[in-house]
Amino acid sequence: MPRDRQEIGQCTRCNRGTVNCSHNKFMDGTLEIHSWEHRCCECGHRETTAFRSDEVNPEPTGDATVCPFCGRHAAG
Repeated sequence: MPRDRQEIGQCTRCNRGTVNCSHNKFMDGTLEIHSWEHRCCECGHRETTAFRSDEVNPEPTGDATVCPFCGRHAAG
């Protein structure tokens, strides 16, 4: 699946750049990984996280198809 990237607003760190929210989904057999990234195009500040279907003791995270930073839903 191609990267799902959307502009979500102004960076709260530098107050100049635009923050992009990116979602990637990887599947291999029964393994499914959802990765999320927020990155400012101006200052480069970023936050990332990923959810794996094969974690031994998964944290109660909710829905892996929803961005934990801004709450948007992954495309398709």
